[in-house]
This record gives sequence, C-alpha cells and structure tokens, in this order.
Amino acid sequence: MAYAAKFLKNIRAHTGSMPMRRGTFVSYWKANPDFARVHWDDFDFAYQAQQNGEDYAEDAKTNGQCVLAVNIAKVGSPRFALNDM
Repeated sequence: MAYAAKFLKNIRAHTGSMPMRRGTFVSYWKANPDFARVHWDDFDFAYQAQQNGEDYAEDAKTNGQCVLAVNIAKVGSPRFALNDM
C-alpha cells in the first residue's frame, strides 16, 4: 500500500517521505469502514508515543494506523499513478 497519487497531489506532497511511504493493508477499521488500518514500513513507535501517547502508539503498532481508505492505493494500481485523474 501507498498513498494514492490523487491524495498526494491534492495536499501538494510531491517530495519528502509521504510519496515514498509504503505499508501493508491490515483491514478496514471496524468502528468506521471508511478508514483502513495500515502497518507502515516506516512506523516509528517512539515518535508516535511522544506525539500521540503510548496507548495510541501501542494500538497502531499492533493493529495498524487508521488512514482514510480512499487516500491509499495498491502499489502499481491505476490509483497509485497520476494517469487516473
């Protein structure tokens, strides 16, 4: 998984770490299926614990972080590339 090209274009994230971010889809979030759980390859537990609290970091490490499902795409899919807009 990666962020969809349309999402990155909309937030003007053309450079930096966001366009390079990769992860593994875990599941749709049970509380709201508009969101997906993703285990990001670059997940930094210490940073997340400092920014969002130890309980958030532990949940994200175990279950994946919540991401709006329309903002992610399978690497290599049409939504991953800019040519689908």
